[in-house]
Amino acid sequence: MATWAEDSASEKLIVAAIDFGTTYSGYAFAFKKDYTSDCQNIRIHGATFKGGLSLKAPTCVLFDEFGNFHSFGFDAENTYAELTAEDEHHEWYYFRRFKMMLYSNPSISTQSILLDDKGKSLSAMTVFSAIISYLRRQAVSKINERSIGAGFMDEEISWVLTVPAIWSDQAKKFMREAAKKAGIRSHQLDIALEPEAASIHCKHISVNKQELSDGDDCSGMESLRPGTRYMVLDAGGGTIDITVQEIQEDGTLHQVYMANGGEWGGTRVDQEYEDFLIAIVGKEIWNQFKKRHMDSYLEILRDFETKKRTITPDTKNRITFKVPVALREVYDEIHNLDSSGDIKGHYWLWKGDKLRVDAVETKRLFSSTCEAIVNHVQKVFREKDTADVSVILMVGGFSESPMLKAAVKERFSKRIIIPAETGLSVLRGAVLFGFDTKVISLRVMKHTYGIQSIRPFRKGKDPDSTKTMVKGKLFCVDRFSKHVNKGQSVNINEETEEIDYSTVEDNAQMALKVYITDRYELDYCDTDGCCYIGQLVVSLPTDKPLSERGVKVKMKFGGTELAVSAKVTATGETTHAEFCLFE
Repeated sequence: MATWAEDSASEKLIVAAIDFGTTYSGYAFAFKKDYTSDCQNIRIHGATFKGGLSLKAPTCVLFDEFGNFHSFGFDAENTYAELTAEDEHHEWYYFRRFKMMLYSNPSISTQSILLDDKGKSLSAMTVFSAIISYLRRQAVSKINERSIGAGFMDEEISWVLTVPAIWSDQAKKFMREAAKKAGIRSHQLDIALEPEAASIHCKHISVNKQELSDGDDCSGMESLRPGTRYMVLDAGGGTIDITVQEIQEDGTLHQVYMANGGEWGGTRVDQEYEDFLIAIVGKEIWNQFKKRHMDSYLEILRDFETKKRTITPDTKNRITFKVPVALREVYDEIHNLDSSGDIKGHYWLWKGDKLRVDAVETKRLFSSTCEAIVNHVQKVFREKDTADVSVILMVGGFSESPMLKAAVKERFSKRIIIPAETGLSVLRGAVLFGFDTKVISLRVMKHTYGIQSIRPFRKGKDPDSTKTMVKGKLFCVDRFSKHVNKGQSVNINEETEEIDYSTVEDNAQMALKVYITDRYELDYCDTDGCCYIGQLVVSLPTDKPLSERGVKVKMKFGGTELAVSAKVTATGETTHAEFCLFE
């Protein structure tokens, strides 16, 4: 659960961050002594693959036929490709680009499952925790290589795990539980919101490490004065994550508009390209190709990942894509053709292992995704709290796409700042956040939060459907007890007002159901648009009579996670309280 402890950077000897991305994941760390002398002295260790070195690895994982972790990243890709080539992959589990299930599933729980590429199911908690565990072990190994003497103990390392700001409280809690299962103690873990982490990193980088938009005055983030409001546009693989912040006199950042975004990340462009190839060869051939030549399929994906960063609005000539010979062989086999001839389409020419596509058709792969992003940004700029935003900070791997850069610059007459190696901004910023978790000192609530409470039934006012009889007394069991409003600004250490809750059952715990809504006022939880997200489990004193087991509950929203505290009403003593997922 989120803690109430006051963080102190001086107590952290080392901070290690894990950026768990949709398409790529990685880790970084910094020692306190290095952070103190130069906060940008952050170590990122890459992953090797055929043909080069990457500072992140593909977010794909392989489990054997017994559900045991086998490999991650490039190793998982290559091993699975070898298994498919030998037709020995059927009992294995292979997962890639699965992170978005935490965004799209409103009922995520510890019992949720994932389906692999063949439709085989495995516990989502097993998959996520295995990857975090692997990256944790890799980070600890590199940390100890860099240390002098016996190395660092586990309890000396503070961890940061990144998540999109638009994720639900359930998804954040799920990631915390996965990290706990992966061997990271809960009190040593902070959850960082990805666009915030990127903003923290950019706050510290110098002008010569930033790319500036045309017409800029050659000054970077460090030139922005207190009072300046800017938008962070975090374009990742799966999501577009947006937040709007204001620089304060003390150097901290205030969020001034609630986190928002959608599923318009770079993987949508990847899917457009795959759909384009399917339209050429047909669905049956494409599926056969993937089944028989997984290594060649992965080669197509890697080639496009590199190629899409070179496609610009000014591209006039045909773009050449590498298409493995294996795809042509399957195509010719099924169509009973001679592979020596070229295949022509209206906008493309397929010759040997090369597919040449007209520039207009190639750029069309980006159209719907870029249009969805700029339309959403434009909608955000219509809000009163964003009217005076003068700067857009573009971060995330998809921000490296010239097509997205151009779409943003063309639509908005704002100053655009794009850091060098922008795909690593979140990872580097997560390390900085670990040393100073209070740098984002105010956040804006995305929803109205409340607890389903039991109150005396009000005849003629409360619906009869909410009425129940307990020990001869009538109660309404569905009242919405509000703790905070949507759009409300909350300081990092700010607590909501205490609200009393009583129990009518003789138990050692009270389970209070938490609901969210986009309404500002609500009477009952059983209302359209009001969603159950989990429960607060509060310990009760068993040595007290039922009438003295009531508790006072406070919620704390200023951090990156939902936090809660509780006191026994009768005695004022603090009692254990925790936000829990669905079971």
